Amino acid sequence: MGQLLQIGFAKTEPLAPAIIWDMRYNGLLQVAILDDVPVAGVSGPWPDGNFALTWWTSLDTDAMPALEFHTSMAAARKRVEEASCYRAKAA
Repeated sequence: MGQLLQIGFAKTEPLAPAIIWDMRYNGLLQVAILDDVPVAGVSGPWPDGNFALTWWTSLDTDAMPALEFHTSMAAARKRVEEASCYRAKAA
């Protein structure tokens, strides 16, 4: 009866560069690095159990960084990835 339609799946590269997570201080701080530039840091847990997400939105050293709080390291990392429209890459 002939050969059925065959569809091949090709492995594709991500559309955007990946965020690389750099762990520091035994995992108490994780820094999101994009194109060799630190863009955000997640630290904690703090005494209240939350994790602080600090965005470095400007190269201006006088600019105040944006600060958010999350209930887990994973939630803060997910926020960075979603906001940055990039996927995480295991470091």
